[in-house]
Amino acid sequence: MAKLKMKRIEIIALLEDSKKIIDLLQRKGVVELSDYEEHDALHKLSTSTTLSMFEKFQSVAQTAQTILNNYVPVKQSLLSSLNGRKELASYEFADRAENPDAVLRKCYEIIDLSKKITESNTEIVRIRAYMDALSQWLDLDIPMSQGSTVHTDVFIGTLPAEYTSESLLAILAGAMPEVEELDAEVVFASKDQSCITVVCHKDYAAKTEQVLRDNGFIRSAETEPVLPKTRYEKCENDIAGLNSVIEKAIENIKAHAACKDEIEFIIDYFTIRLDKYENLKRLSLSQNIFALSGYIPECYAERLIEELETDFEISISLEEPGNDEITPVLLKNNAFSAPVESVTEMYSLPGKEDVDPNPVMAFFYYCFFGMMLSDAGYGLLMVIAMLLAKKKINLEEKTKKTVNMFLYCGISTVFWGAMFGSWFGDIVQIVGKQFFNKDVPSLAIWFEPVKDPMKLLLYAFLFGIIHLFVGLGVRFSMLWKDGKKLDALLDVIPVYLLVLGAAPLCAGIVISVPVIFAAVGKYLLMAGAALIVLTAGRSTRNIAGKLGGGLYGLYNIGAGYMGDILSYSRLLALGLSTGVVASVVNVLGTISSNLVVKGIMLVFVFIFGHTVNIAVNLIGSYVHTNRLQFVEFFSKFYEGGGRAFTPLKANTKYYRFKEETKNG
Repeated sequence: MAKLKMKRIEIIALLEDSKKIIDLLQRKGVVELSDYEEHDALHKLSTSTTLSMFEKFQSVAQTAQTILNNYVPVKQSLLSSLNGRKELASYEFADRAENPDAVLRKCYEIIDLSKKITESNTEIVRIRAYMDALSQWLDLDIPMSQGSTVHTDVFIGTLPAEYTSESLLAILAGAMPEVEELDAEVVFASKDQSCITVVCHKDYAAKTEQVLRDNGFIRSAETEPVLPKTRYEKCENDIAGLNSVIEKAIENIKAHAACKDEIEFIIDYFTIRLDKYENLKRLSLSQNIFALSGYIPECYAERLIEELETDFEISISLEEPGNDEITPVLLKNNAFSAPVESVTEMYSLPGKEDVDPNPVMAFFYYCFFGMMLSDAGYGLLMVIAMLLAKKKINLEEKTKKTVNMFLYCGISTVFWGAMFGSWFGDIVQIVGKQFFNKDVPSLAIWFEPVKDPMKLLLYAFLFGIIHLFVGLGVRFSMLWKDGKKLDALLDVIPVYLLVLGAAPLCAGIVISVPVIFAAVGKYLLMAGAALIVLTAGRSTRNIAGKLGGGLYGLYNIGAGYMGDILSYSRLLALGLSTGVVASVVNVLGTISSNLVVKGIMLVFVFIFGHTVNIAVNLIGSYVHTNRLQFVEFFSKFYEGGGRAFTPLKANTKYYRFKEETKNG
């Protein structure tokens, strides 16, 4: 079916049915809404306030989910993480969506508990910092807030240097030799600070304070009349109490673990509401009716219209989009071609004049991937893994396409690996020789690239030429259907002749080519070159311009196609690298002379080495196969630039409507 034909749809219905109709469209997910044309009798709906509210509620639910996952993490295997969304029928969704406030209240409770934990931890940090400072004063036997008695003044604080009681008294005595009623004690000292107490008669308090300040004294800011040791013990009790609060809060959060599904549902619920109200801005309405317009794939239109007209009083019209409209693109292919749609989407969706390249590209994609990976053992592992994934995992449609793509790539890899005789490299020959002292013949059905790389290189160029010719054939077909028959003939046929003529002549440099092929090739090359020179500049009016354009066209086409064809040498390079590395891994596993050690070592080296090899070469094969499509193949006929079809639908993360599955 390839690129689905789009229709413009217009719906006019009673305003009282608007909610139900929009909900139905969202569940079906087959209509992309666009702005309805302005009309004096209609006005737009403002949804900004509602959207802000839904965004706030969704943020609350997501925050609660994050908190819950931190304290009650979900244990998932790699395979289970690939599971698709849970399915819900529309009536089940409606039932669960009746009371979102109850779930939101639980979310707020979780957030409040988390805030309590955060605040308690912050307070513990503050108390511990205070205790660190207080620990220097634990030997002090009076409160740090003590300032005076009836006859004395007390100075408790710090000096910015290391002192002893004797050195401190010496400083004070030197500054105030006449003062005898004075005592000083260093409670704690380090190289950066000393904690001191100084007691003097009130008559000398001012002078004593001045001397201390001259030496950098800072009085203690403590105000409570409590001994430091008592204060320290109270801090320890406070921390114990806060830890108890934290533990209780964590227990209460964990008690909400059963709410995980409800929170996931509410996140999806608000996602749906957000999408819905975002699209409601596109509607136009009056006091009694509302109107909307958009695009719908033609193949879905009849079924949707029938359902709408059955349930509602409604007027629906379908029209062909105007020639100047850029319609959205939705691809739909058979099971063989659909898996590579993601590759095309990665490059660009088809433009208005483009055809869907996937049906043509699919065969070459799988074929080239298999040639690059080219080990039947690796391919067999891919096939088994993908089949298990399809059977054991509830895959989303997009993930299922990716799994199918690698399944077909795996089948192709098995085929090419068998043709080249590579089953985990040369493990069969290695085991036969090293453990049974028997020479096992080659398993290649066709030939071994390692022994004859030039043969594979020539076939890689041949496959490349076929690939490019198919791309040119698609271009020919597109031009012919558009009525540009002369352009189709003059843009494609000369290139065919030029490349077909050059191919046997270039191959003759490497291998012996029959004389008849070389002779025919020479004439085809001359004919193709002449046609290109005569026709490539046909859009220019004067003769000199036509000739210059023709010569430039010949150079451009010749150099361009030579570079394109040489690009297919990567089929040889990656195919050889897979096989060579696999063989090296097998050899490394058998370097020991002891048979038992050799067997054990081979098992470990085999598992580790081939795991790394398949991982690296899977990535390489994927990247370079994509490149051959994007650069060499698409450049022959494909423009791209299409806009993806983005219908109003349930863009949910955890749940999906069963109607979605049927439409997918």
